[in-house]
Amino acid sequence: MFQKYTQTTYETCLACSLLQAVDQITPIKINKEIELEVINHSMKFSKEDFVVGHLDYISEKFKINILRVVDNKPFYEYIKKIKTNSKINTITHKIDLGLIDSYLKNTQPIVYIDAYSLFKISHAPHFITVLKKTDEKYEIFDPWYGKTMIIESKVLSDAVSSLRNHLLFCPQLITLSK
Repeated sequence: MFQKYTQTTYETCLACSLLQAVDQITPIKINKEIELEVINHSMKFSKEDFVVGHLDYISEKFKINILRVVDNKPFYEYIKKIKTNSKINTITHKIDLGLIDSYLKNTQPIVYIDAYSLFKISHAPHFITVLKKTDEKYEIFDPWYGKTMIIESKVLSDAVSSLRNHLLFCPQLITLSK
């Protein structure tokens, strides 16, 4: 069960998604103070990559292992040059529904998507957590609204593809474990 908590800034979807994932492993109280600690640490950690500082904060503060899957080799080669701690493992693999489904067997992956596919307002990168799959639908947790919702498989697939092909961002999948 995810905490009823809505991200408080435009840029903290990843921070909130990671904190919700931590809470599934080690119970914590999610609040604005810790949400902003995560993103502030990230902004100071590296200007080369938005995500790595978030992962550094979470892995160090909560002693959590993190797997980060990035969608393309050039981006992987770029970010692997950034010094991280040993609790963060980064690999490369195409992000698609098959990969998401394979991780859903053991965890609830955080996935980088184009928010337009969910909201139909504007194109913007956004992190969500995929909770489970039932038939051709996925239950997700969206930190923007702080609640779960059900989406069609095509919506999730289109959201990942649009991030890659329209916004030209590298899709990513993140998992946490003790």
